[in-house]
Amino acid sequence: ASSVFLVSGGAKGVTAACVVRLAAEYKCRFVLLGRSPFTGEEPQWARGCGDIAELKKRGMEEIKARGGKPTPRKVEEIMKPVLADREIAATLRAVREAGGQAEYVQADVTDPEGLKRAGAAAERMGSLIGVIHGAGVLADRLIEKKTIRDFQSVYATKVKGLEALLRSVDPGRLKYLVLFSSAAGFFGNPGQSDYAVANEILNKAAYQFKKRHPECRVRSFNWGPWDGGMVSESLKKLFEERNIQVIPIEGGTRVFVDGFSADGEEGPQILVGSSMETPGEGLSRELRTYRVLRRLTLEDNPFVEDHVIGGRPVLPAVCAIAWMAEACEQFYRGYRFFRCDQYKTLKGIVFDENLADAYRVDIEELSKSDAGEIRFAVGISSGHESGGRPVQHYRGEITLLREAPAAPVYEGFERQEEEAFDGAVLYEDGTLFHGPLFRAVERVLNMSPEKLTLRCRAPEIGVDEQGRFPAGTFHPYAADAQFQALLIWVRKYCDSGSLPSSLQTLAHHRPIPVDRPFYVSLEVRKSGRASLVADVIAHDEAGRVYCRMLGAEATVSRRLNDQFLRAT
Repeated sequence: ASSVFLVSGGAKGVTAACVVRLAAEYKCRFVLLGRSPFTGEEPQWARGCGDIAELKKRGMEEIKARGGKPTPRKVEEIMKPVLADREIAATLRAVREAGGQAEYVQADVTDPEGLKRAGAAAERMGSLIGVIHGAGVLADRLIEKKTIRDFQSVYATKVKGLEALLRSVDPGRLKYLVLFSSAAGFFGNPGQSDYAVANEILNKAAYQFKKRHPECRVRSFNWGPWDGGMVSESLKKLFEERNIQVIPIEGGTRVFVDGFSADGEEGPQILVGSSMETPGEGLSRELRTYRVLRRLTLEDNPFVEDHVIGGRPVLPAVCAIAWMAEACEQFYRGYRFFRCDQYKTLKGIVFDENLADAYRVDIEELSKSDAGEIRFAVGISSGHESGGRPVQHYRGEITLLREAPAAPVYEGFERQEEEAFDGAVLYEDGTLFHGPLFRAVERVLNMSPEKLTLRCRAPEIGVDEQGRFPAGTFHPYAADAQFQALLIWVRKYCDSGSLPSSLQTLAHHRPIPVDRPFYVSLEVRKSGRASLVADVIAHDEAGRVYCRMLGAEATVSRRLNDQFLRAT
């Protein structure tokens, strides 16, 4: 009962309802933050009037008595503080009646001085053990109509508010951190791009805080729409049309209180309510084009420091393929990358003084089918050459599927070891230039002029190190072992360095595992002084395919020998 919670947005709406339920359960204490002024007294014209229609009429009369014209905006302005004052007073009263204690502090959640006042109030009341961040604002409109001010108001309340709250307390002493996130951050929701961004950041912050403070009970409630709060009657009707159920106050507050029980095996993020995904109505037959811009820096992409050729960090080909695939996936929820055809490296991206200010991904839809397949032509370019044309870096055709076919079985797996050796040698003798984050080859099992077999393991690479190229269902840092197989064969039989330049098809059947070995089998199609063409298959011990590269080509050059050696 002596425990105190600091609660942003806690005096009104669904956050207030949750606070009252928590007070009834534990008889604890609360400092409630809100931006609305609170006096506890009503102006003379509003006293004793509980009917909204009558209150509006009295407000119009008051405006006239002041010599003004009662426009809808002026009526709203005169009524708003009255209604806010009443709601805050009702919350304080309800907490007391439930057996708890509450004090209201007027303060913006991002205001350091206001948070100091709230902290002082908490010290007077007892022992501060938890923060509940329930504040939020909406500025719903389609993204092309949003303004910077819209974004800043929504983002600041959620994200900057959390930062300010945690700066105002000792995080190491918190026993509870409870965040009011939204299913809009989990599913996305039309008109709420800023709200989705802000709430998804809260989700990630919850995981981060739990990792840093494992003894704290952390909850990020991804609420669906409540029956009340920010959901108007017109919005409720829209949700009903989309078959989205609103959360009843009784049920929602029970879920909230249950979140304070023992952790068990639950993670910090809890999704509450029904799916907000809009039921699909089939693919539009219209073939669209898109353009996506991305800025690359060395600081934002630490992994390239382990992919250095001739002293210069270079973007791996597998990351270019992952980039194109991810750019297409973002336009079609429920579809995933399956294949890349006719891939070419035209001019690789080097992280040096010539790195462009921005890179452009141009996407053209080629075809769509009711069977759940979408094909795209994708090109990555930057800047302009002296002749006015953009610099072309990579191109390929990407296929997304709604459902991937069953993975085939590779029948040519040769598991026997003939003149086998430790793969670590390859990263030391100049055969491979790759640093630790790309060192996937554990052992060379066998090698001949026609075949090469490797045992590999996905390298350990943290989320921060992956930068703008995170591993998803397609794991580029593991798949790079397939391109490394080309380099290993070329070094052995051509005594030269080589780099991947193109491939006919990459088919991604299932994710390469990160917790156990996988195998890479290379079959030579043709080789010469200038190039190697081979099929390279990543598979498990039973031959079930993870990722298959067909017609993968590497350009052979003795000039690369010294560059590989210098990189080691």
